[in-house]
Amino acid sequence: MDWQTLIASGIVVLTLTIFLVRLTRRPRGRHGCGHDCGCGKKSIE
Repeated sequence: MDWQTLIASGIVVLTLTIFLVRLTRRPRGRHGCGHDCGCGKKSIE
């Protein structure tokens, strides 16, 4: 293998790792309205 193949493979592995980490992470701060988040909007009951 030459150095260009190794660099390209490393970039692909790094990109896939970033995508998988972002896919498995829980979203932060996206609770939406209707919950007891304290956003000031009244929920419809």
